Amino acid sequence: MANTQRDVLEAALAILDEFGLADLSMRRLATALDIRPSALYWHYPNKQTLLAAVADEVLAAVPEPAVGAPWTDQLRDTTVAMRAAMRRYKDSAEVISSAYASGLITSSVGDYLVTAARAGGVTDDTAEAARTALSQFVIGFTIEQQTREQMERLKVTEPSDRDFDAEFDAGLGLIVTGIRSLSDQLV
Repeated sequence: MANTQRDVLEAALAILDEFGLADLSMRRLATALDIRPSALYWHYPNKQTLLAAVADEVLAAVPEPAVGAPWTDQLRDTTVAMRAAMRRYKDSAEVISSAYASGLITSSVGDYLVTAARAGGVTDDTAEAARTALSQFVIGFTIEQQTREQMERLKVTEPSDRDFDAEFDAGLGLIVTGIRSLSDQLV
């Protein structure tokens, strides 16, 4: 029976989670599916397209903001949900960063952030800047945390006493406060 695009995507996620991004090769993926590597290109024309699909799948866990919730809560909730989604799979923040850089990501998560910021009354340019600031913060922060956890697993470094949740909340609060202050200036 032929593999579907969904089969390929699920196998890629499993490899990513078990082995990490460095070991997610088209060859390893084909071996996991018991097919020739060339068969993968029927579903995804190249590895970057596959990684963008993985990124979209990871971010699919981020729900649309609650209707009627304050716009600052929508920004916070979406960003927190992004981090939670990335934390589900090893190295997924790095995959998402790559997908954003390639321009191949199709997730609506960034649009959720723009819509929430616009609801706060900021200009379109500021809403776009809010998306960039929040997205890059959560991606960069999660890459650092996932890298640190991998180093600890491999015993490259001693366990850290950092409170990543508190650090994330503090950074997120700083960014949202900045966006809110721009909104307040327009009122």
